[in-house]
Amino acid sequence: MNKRHYETRPISPANDVSPGFAGLENGRGRAATLDMMRESINPPANRIDRATLSRALQLVDFGIMGSLTVAAFLSFGADFWPILVFLGVSLCSFRLSEHYVVRARKPAWRHIATGMIGLGLGGMASILLVRLSDPSLTLAAAQQASVSAAALLIVHTIYAFFMEYWARNGRLAANVVIVGATANARRLIDANSRSKAVNILGVFDDRRTRSPSILAGAPYLGTLQDLTSWPHLHEVDRIIVTVTPHAVDRVKSLLAGLSGLAQPVCLLLDFEHFNPKKQTLEEIANAPAARLSGNSATPGWIITKRLEDLVIGSVLFVAALPVMALLAVLIRLDSPGPALFRQKREGFNGRLIEVLKFRSMRDEPAAKDGSVRQVERDDPRVTRIGRFIRSTSLDELPQLWNVLKGEMSLVGPRPHAPGMKTGAALTSSLVGEYAHRHRVKPGLTGWAQVSGSRGPLHSPEAARERIRYDVEYISKASLWFDLWIMLKTGPALLGDKINVR
Repeated sequence: MNKRHYETRPISPANDVSPGFAGLENGRGRAATLDMMRESINPPANRIDRATLSRALQLVDFGIMGSLTVAAFLSFGADFWPILVFLGVSLCSFRLSEHYVVRARKPAWRHIATGMIGLGLGGMASILLVRLSDPSLTLAAAQQASVSAAALLIVHTIYAFFMEYWARNGRLAANVVIVGATANARRLIDANSRSKAVNILGVFDDRRTRSPSILAGAPYLGTLQDLTSWPHLHEVDRIIVTVTPHAVDRVKSLLAGLSGLAQPVCLLLDFEHFNPKKQTLEEIANAPAARLSGNSATPGWIITKRLEDLVIGSVLFVAALPVMALLAVLIRLDSPGPALFRQKREGFNGRLIEVLKFRSMRDEPAAKDGSVRQVERDDPRVTRIGRFIRSTSLDELPQLWNVLKGEMSLVGPRPHAPGMKTGAALTSSLVGEYAHRHRVKPGLTGWAQVSGSRGPLHSPEAARERIRYDVEYISKASLWFDLWIMLKTGPALLGDKINVR
């Protein structure tokens, strides 16, 4: 959508009536315009956390440096020490020049240039020290430095162009929506226009008649209800609420409306010390913001969790291949239809993913309202082989592929189908913290499952117990907790004779 230029003053009122809505303050015309504006938004998908990427780049560098050191030792014996000087000085130069800091807008040439400067300083320091201490090692030092510099420069050049590509596609900047079409919101958007540190998708405000169609370049997309039902909500990484410090009742109302969303909510109140020439929206949102909901995962945990899924998941997938092949044949022989069943489930941030399972039931037409009928005891839809694989949870084995793809984790809240019901009510409407389970990837197994909460939910009490376990897992998540849950999964499933699955 084209940006208008009639709102350029950062201190102009935020509740002016913009030409885009002239004559549309009420009625169907305004609603149609808002619908069109919301549909026109195309948020960048598959964002990459910059802190995690920075940590990953450093780990790769440490691996390369370690390999180069071992190679130098094997080639030069005791005369390998110049490479330690080279790598040490280069690493210090990288850190001092913020070479590992990943920015939302950082051209490839700048990353390559700082890398070359750091490697050049490392090479000069290595050769200079050798010349002063043992000139006979000058050739060996030059060979070690040149080979190491070439290897690191090639890798860093690949880094640079990947990061520039991701930055162009908006994948290195978080997707943010602002709640509150206020003067403070305008100042935040103006500050972000310089650095593009975050992708501001739009502004939401319940005060329909006071909201402009465009606020400092960001489109007004509707009310809080429009936000909660927005199809692109799963692509939003953070919700920033901007209100004045004195609007206590309004703050309570907004937070109540946002409490059921999976996205972290930040409240920004005081802007007395805000200087839009020196600060970006990202810095403001991460520093003086009061985080009201949602825990930010640390880069170390994100990397650890993904490595856990890849390493253990790969081993389990390879080990399970013969079993899965046999089950696929038995399922095809037992009843007509494909061996694999694909179902839409809610993943991280509520994003829909296609989960794989072995088919254990006969085909049934989907309900007109999109709701999912849960399995009941002695359900006639379940096939003979289906009863066996459901009772042993072998029907979940294909989800190891979802884990390797990064859509799921080995451990986490089990993925629910959109529109899943508990009795006659939507499960999401029974528990206020339901959306919190979407703040991590869904898991192949989870704390709730090994604690006895497995299978369909047939009562509000069972739904609340399941969500309580899921939220508890998110707050306690660690590598050791994950390993403990995985170890308990087998005995818990085999010893369960009560829950319907």
